[in-house]
Amino acid sequence: MISLRKSYLTAIVIGVMAMATSAFAEETTYSTPKVGSQPLDLCLSWGVDCGKPAADAWCVSIGFTESSNHVVAADIGASTPTRLLSTGAVCDQAYCDGFASITCFKPDPVEQVYLEPKFNGNRLDLCVDWATGCGAPAAKKFCQAEGWATASDYTVANDIGASTPTRLIGTGAVCDQGYCDGFQAITCRN
Repeated sequence: MISLRKSYLTAIVIGVMAMATSAFAEETTYSTPKVGSQPLDLCLSWGVDCGKPAADAWCVSIGFTESSNHVVAADIGASTPTRLLSTGAVCDQAYCDGFASITCFKPDPVEQVYLEPKFNGNRLDLCVDWATGCGAPAAKKFCQAEGWATASDYTVANDIGASTPTRLIGTGAVCDQGYCDGFQAITCRN
């Protein structure tokens, strides 16, 4: 019995940790970033906006907010032509510089809305446990399980249990009766 509880708790902790990562900043380093099939030129346009401005523009083009670091690959144009991001022009001279790597960054999102939030495969019940911790406490517990600090808002989905069973976030029990309430939406914030 104890090992079953221990396995169950371990699975819950791992699941919560995996879900929590969704609300945190993202940072990824790319080696030899490219425009098409050619290395990205160090400048956004010919001799203009070199270094961080070009790295920032490249990071934005792939869905990040900005660059947080970059390493220059100097004088590579003759052997490995570079391409400017703004115009697509190619620089194939020995003095053309590119990037050896760029680290792109995306900060923590401020908030996220979860429509018809689910917990362990079912719609999230309005309460943490049977008729206790209903509304804000259950919404907050859900947000924290998703990696957020708190719930800033929520809307209730009344009497959905018979057609869409709900699951209590505190115990994992399922409520499948007509009087079971859930959430239509929860807004989570940091």
